[in-house]
Amino acid sequence: MKADWKDPADERQLLDLVASTSNAKQRDRYRVVLIAGRGLGDEPELDRERIAAAVGRSRQFVDEWVGRYRTGGLAALVPKRQPGAARRLTAGQEADLCAMLEAGPPPEDGLAAYNGPILRERIGQRFGKTYSLNGVYKLLHRLGYNDLMPRPRHPAADPAALEAFKKRNCPSDSRGCGPPTRASAS
Repeated sequence: MKADWKDPADERQLLDLVASTSNAKQRDRYRVVLIAGRGLGDEPELDRERIAAAVGRSRQFVDEWVGRYRTGGLAALVPKRQPGAARRLTAGQEADLCAMLEAGPPPEDGLAAYNGPILRERIGQRFGKTYSLNGVYKLLHRLGYNDLMPRPRHPAADPAALEAFKKRNCPSDSRGCGPPTRASAS
């Protein structure tokens, strides 16, 4: 397998890129093309199996990146960022969801707060979109919400009774505790 240089300066640039690139996969892309272009040692041309063995990658890896160099030059050796899946909710729907989260559940629902499974169901009912539970948590994170929150307090809870309970059952100092015990050495 031989790669003809698109530009006479490519060989020198590839040598510099191999020396300066910290990303191992990207460095291997450069090395594959460099070996295909100039050979290895005293052999001016190697087959793809030998190039793959020299770099420690597969034959398909060699074919892909040498082919990309042949069609697009050095610029084609840097992979393009993949766009990912399109958002399921529009910006307006996301704003509606944020408003719903800020308002909290209505009293007739009998809920103290929304959780992931409930939000998943509500998004399906309100917007007609299906999310996995993990997808709901990723959506909340992207919208700036954190799924970790303090346990909700019941609206009818008495703060004075709660404080009295804490004073009676939770001593503020650790003198009531026994002596420290050693951890086992096993």
